[in-house]
Amino acid sequence: MPDHPVDVIGLELDDATRRLLAAGITVAAVSETRPPGSRVVLSGSLRVVRQRATGPRTVELVVTPERYDPATLRAVPSRPSDE
Repeated sequence: MPDHPVDVIGLELDDATRRLLAAGITVAAVSETRPPGSRVVLSGSLRVVRQRATGPRTVELVVTPERYDPATLRAVPSRPSDE
C-alpha cells in the first residue's frame, strides 16, 4: 500500500487497529468475510486478510476468524455414481 506504510495483513484486528491509529491512519470500515457455502464454523480471533486505502489517511479492513472447528463440518451429499 503505497499511501500507507503500515501493513497490518495477518494481524489480529485489535492489534492492527492500534498500529494504524498510532500511525495516524483511521479505520473507515471493517467487514468480515467467510468461505463460500458456509460449510464450516469459524471461530477465534479476527485476523486482517485485506486492507485497502480509501483516502489519504483512511483504510478499510477485511477480517476473518483465524480457525475452523473440524467437528462442525457438514457432510457434503455424495453424487450418485455412474454405474
